[in-house]
Order: sequence, then structure tokens, then C-alpha cells
Amino acid sequence: MLLLSPFYKKFKIFFFHYFGGLYYRLDNHHVFLYAGGLSFSLFVCIIPFILIIFAVLGSILDSNHMQGQVNTLIETIIPYSQYSDFVKEIIFSRISEVVEYKNIAGIIGGIGLLFAASGLFSSMRTILNRVYGIEIELNVIIAKLRDFALVLMVILIFFLTTIFIPVIDVLRQAADDWEFLSIFSSKIFGHFLFSVISFFIIFALFTILYYTVPQRRLGKRTILISALWAAILWEVAKQVFGYYISNFSSFGRIYGTYALVVVVAFWIYYSAIVFIIGAEIGRLYHERHYIESEE
Repeated sequence: MLLLSPFYKKFKIFFFHYFGGLYYRLDNHHVFLYAGGLSFSLFVCIIPFILIIFAVLGSILDSNHMQGQVNTLIETIIPYSQYSDFVKEIIFSRISEVVEYKNIAGIIGGIGLLFAASGLFSSMRTILNRVYGIEIELNVIIAKLRDFALVLMVILIFFLTTIFIPVIDVLRQAADDWEFLSIFSSKIFGHFLFSVISFFIIFALFTILYYTVPQRRLGKRTILISALWAAILWEVAKQVFGYYISNFSSFGRIYGTYALVVVVAFWIYYSAIVFIIGAEIGRLYHERHYIESEE
């Protein structure tokens, strides 16, 4: 019992600090209310963001290559095949028109995103400032310019991540000729590889948001802990909810053609909750690490 006593004491402190602290913060920081507002801002940004992506891809790629890049984006945002396939069918039937009218799409998307993203990143900044205890006010003009710079950065990240997709396709094609690459032709391995890539994309995105959006730089460990837990919660929910949709869901019978809207709305809302909870965990880690270092 004497040997277990120090371990029990540390576990008790750890448990109450993280689980008790997170429970308290969920209510005190109005996490679910903030997540609702953040979800609405994300919805507003979706259409102009997609228009910009189509405009840029339409300028540098033909329709076939563009389809591969958009396919990656859709599968990352909507990680459930029966609903992502429905979206692909609608979008891919219009890709040739998007390529033809890419300039108009870019102008409309750019103007729309300028205003929509301002609200999105302002909401993110307000939430993260509250979570991390930051009380610094930015000039309105500087804040708007910073928001638009963040949008450009997110778009750039998307294009950088799509570079890896052609590499996977090359490996799959080479698997037919090289026996030691045959694992890449396996559906199970392909699903696993896509999940790993998706996880690292989400982790990188969360890391950049936690690093750049708040009005004060945080410790690297705090940022990485926040991003890691947010990415883990996002990936776990993706797998669990995907299994539920595949085996038990009755969305299609209840909501009919609106099932896709319900799934996307739920997923965006959950992603917003994960974004805030990840920041809360990072803040708790920062407080615990700071207290221990002081002691």
C-alpha cells in the first residue's frame, strides 16, 4: 500500500486536473455554444472557399487531374463513402463548366471569402483568446488583413497536401510490376494509408491554427498537445461515426435527400467542438506544467 500511495496520489492529481478541469471548462467557457457559432462561420465559408479552389485548380490542371485533387478534398471533409460519393457525383458533373468559368468563380469566391473568413477567424481568435487567457486587442484593419492572410495560408496548405496523392497513385500502379510494392494494391492498406495521411493533414492544420490565430504566441508544447488531442478526437470520431453510418444509421430513411446535409452539419459542429476541446486540453497542460515547474 505504501508503494501504491505515491502512484495513487499522482494519478488522482492528474485525473482531477485534466478530467475535472475539462468538465469545468466545458461549462464555464460555453464550449458547445461557441462551437455552434464557429460551425455557422464554417458553413458560410464553404461555398467561396470551394470556388477559389476550383478557380486555382482550373488554371493549372485539366479536368481529369482536377477531379483527383477535388476527390481528395471531399474525402477529407466528408470521410464517409456513401455521402462523399454523392457529393462527388454532383461536383464532377460540373467540373468542365468550372474550368471554363474559373475566372468568374475566382473573383466571386475571393470577394465572398474575404468577408466570410473574416468572421470565421475572428470567431476562432475570440474563442482561443478566451481559452488561453489572452487579453490583447488588435487594430480592426490589422485583424482583417491577418484573417485574409490566414485564409491564403490554409489554401496553400491544401495544395501542398495534395502533392502526396499523385505519389500514392504512382506506388499503386508500380505495385502491379514490383512484387515488394504489392501491399499498396491492398484495399485494407489503402484505407489505412488514407487514414494516416488524413490524420497528419488534420494535425498539421490544427497546429497551424493554434499557432497563428491567437493574438499571443503560446509554447510549442502547448500547441502540439492541443493539436495532437484535437486530431486524435477527430480521427476517432470519424471511424466510430463512419461505422455507425455504415451499419446502424437510418438517416437515409428519415431525412431522405437531406441526409447529406444532416451528416455534414453534424460533422462540422463536431469538428468545431474538437477544435475548442483540443485548445482546452493544451491550456490544462500548460497550467499543470507551469505549476509543476514552479514547485
